[in-house]
Amino acid sequence: MQDIYKQLAHALDGIPNGFPETESGVELKLLAKLFTPEEAALACQLTLEPQSSKAIAQKTVQDEQETFTMLKNMTKKGLIEAERGEGSLAFKLMPFIVGFYERQNARIDEEFALLFEAYYREAFHKMMSLKPSVHRVIPIEKTIPLNIEVMPYERASTYIENAQSWGVLPCICRVQKRLIGQGCKHSEENCLVFSQIPKAFDRTDAIRAISKEEALGILVDAGKEGLVHSTGNVQKGVTYICNCCTCSCGVLRGIAEFGELNAVGRSDFYVSVDESLCTACGVCIDRCQFKALEIHEDKNICSVNLVRCYGCGLCVSACASGALSLVQKPNVEIEPPPVTEAEWREKRANARTEM
Repeated sequence: MQDIYKQLAHALDGIPNGFPETESGVELKLLAKLFTPEEAALACQLTLEPQSSKAIAQKTVQDEQETFTMLKNMTKKGLIEAERGEGSLAFKLMPFIVGFYERQNARIDEEFALLFEAYYREAFHKMMSLKPSVHRVIPIEKTIPLNIEVMPYERASTYIENAQSWGVLPCICRVQKRLIGQGCKHSEENCLVFSQIPKAFDRTDAIRAISKEEALGILVDAGKEGLVHSTGNVQKGVTYICNCCTCSCGVLRGIAEFGELNAVGRSDFYVSVDESLCTACGVCIDRCQFKALEIHEDKNICSVNLVRCYGCGLCVSACASGALSLVQKPNVEIEPPPVTEAEWREKRANARTEM
């Protein structure tokens, strides 16, 4: 039985996102918690490219209807992904993160949360060091200077406005930390999802369907709460926006706990200080999730460590004196995210071969 989970772990590690092996074998326990042996065996036949149930059944020498039923049930459990193919559903393997882990809100319990924590600390955090990162920061929109042209991928409202349906669900990272007794003060229900399909979330249990106005309001509230907007590190095909904190987020913890500065992609901005306006109040220090700001004792003003600045704008939105502002980086310093997921995978796969 353990062999089938090893095979699935190997298949998942073959995805550019990664699923590294551990000495303890905790990743196999994690998979066994989610997949039955039969489901794990079937998942091993999937790839990132969608396949019909007929094609999958032929590979496994199983009855097509039974295969279809199992694949559909696995999709409902959030273990694999389904999409409309030619005349029928097509199924494909999902990464661990970002992938089937984030779809376990309805199933996560203390045992699963502890297994995840052990796996994250022993091995998975190492995936945070690779570029391109799985996530990138989007600045708080009201902090973006009005007099400059901004790429659409830098505005969270672009994704919300262009969608046809919207939903919200609890942040699984904060749920996971709470279940192991390490919960933080931040609110949970603020992970946004959106779709080009109208009413896409009206019949889902784990996602609460909301209006466009509610989605925009959640973004505003998250910024007020001091949460970092982040999303998939591509320009096209984005379907979610997370509102993250370094105390719970599996991505941002790579920075806070393991010093992996590549854990999240940076925005096209960094913060600048007008020394003549700074009152050294210290509010920005508390707001910064990345410890990029400090009070310069000699001058009694705020100073910025640009190496640790990700351009989220949280400090700017809280600066009462107007001393802080976002400044667009010079063109040579801007790293546009990959355009498509396919491009991201190619670059990520190349980075893994160089590990």
